[in-house]
Amino acid sequence: MFRRYLTYIILAIGVNTLGQAGDRTTIRGVGMGRTFVSASRGIDAIGINPANLAIPDRSDFSLVVLPFTYRVSTELFSYDIYQEFFTGVPDTTGDGEREPKLLTEADKNRLLSLLPEGKATTRMDVEAMYLGMSFMHPDVGGFGIAVTEKMGVKLDLAKEYFRMFLFGFQQGGSSYDFSGTKLSAWWYREYNFSYARRMPVNSKTFKDLYVGLGLKLVHGYGIMHTSRYSARLANEIVGTNQYRIRGSFDFLNIRSGVDFLDPAKETATVNPFTGAAGTGYGVDLGLTAEIISGLQLSFAVTDVGGITWKKNVVETRGSYDLTIADPFSAPGQDSLINAIRGKNSPAEPFTTPLPTTVRFGALLTNKASFLEFLPGAMVVGIDYNQGFNEMFGNSEEPRLSMGMEYRIIPLLPLRTGFSVGGGDGFRWGAGFGLDFHFISLDLATENFGMLFSPSAFQMFSVSFGLRFRG
Repeated sequence: MFRRYLTYIILAIGVNTLGQAGDRTTIRGVGMGRTFVSASRGIDAIGINPANLAIPDRSDFSLVVLPFTYRVSTELFSYDIYQEFFTGVPDTTGDGEREPKLLTEADKNRLLSLLPEGKATTRMDVEAMYLGMSFMHPDVGGFGIAVTEKMGVKLDLAKEYFRMFLFGFQQGGSSYDFSGTKLSAWWYREYNFSYARRMPVNSKTFKDLYVGLGLKLVHGYGIMHTSRYSARLANEIVGTNQYRIRGSFDFLNIRSGVDFLDPAKETATVNPFTGAAGTGYGVDLGLTAEIISGLQLSFAVTDVGGITWKKNVVETRGSYDLTIADPFSAPGQDSLINAIRGKNSPAEPFTTPLPTTVRFGALLTNKASFLEFLPGAMVVGIDYNQGFNEMFGNSEEPRLSMGMEYRIIPLLPLRTGFSVGGGDGFRWGAGFGLDFHFISLDLATENFGMLFSPSAFQMFSVSFGLRFRG
């Protein structure tokens, strides 16, 4: 029975919620360990540091064709843990089939010990740029236009769910605390118009100064967000082989635009080009200074703004303290299910901030006089990113990254880099390009380590982009 209750709880979290972000189309930067505040050029600078649009690049005009990034990660299990505990064992017939693995008490305790304490995050992100163009003229400045789709799901799940799944309601009594569980999901589109130019300054501190501004129109197509979630379940002995369940639930979830979760709108569809559930605006600001030849410092603040959600706004609330004397009876089970599900009600429009981030970066190339002896073309960058909210996959945990691109063969840029923080822990990125004069292809991953230890990886990441130059 406890597995049934656990299923109810997990499903209810989804139903209640269903019922650093936005920089992964910069494929070159992903390969450099997400290092791009100073290193980005042309289209890559849109949404990252618009000032870099005015810095001369390999061409004055560029057009990208659907660069995209797909990433899925979890802090719960690595692949080898999944194989050991959840894929069964060979059956005794020897026909190659597998049968369920019966976990011993030692297996259960070992599995729990491998899970992180507190909460563990599982997430998926998809980001794609439908259209991206940039143009730079030394006298007029740099222009950039981009239409970018962003979707993601983020689930924070307490370790207690797995303890309950493994051990259930124990004979001597047990208690489980699921507080802090959170599920967020989003889908929105940005229309970004950016401009930058070189400023005519006379300074002994730096050679050149570039400033940039990006303006965004944002259409939101769906959001699901847990504002708070507190839940506890316990079983108590009240007699010989008799138990009662005590539970408390206090949660608030809100959603907008998710019509397919509304029973009254079973035929509802989502049109990706009209009928946005929310609209909003955003601003990006950027600044880059070239201190000496080959050394640049950059500052940017991105996604200042918000989205106001108005379509099909629904709140799911629950505030219950209950005691179930007979958990095996139908009324007792119905009471628990209703407490877990909560009650839906129409709600007023609400506003969510965009994933506001402050970015600092430095860039060093072998154009610097003390590195001119190096063959080819080398770029080394370091970034510091600080998010100011937890919206749309953003993180308030700072992220530090360092990356490099090296071209010994001009048409074959090789990239690698490291990042730490930002809610993702330590990551090793890598990538390469095939860079011809009029066309280039870029491929990168945010987790290069998975190639060396595929059974232990907890993140899969792939980024791809095709660019035309003129």
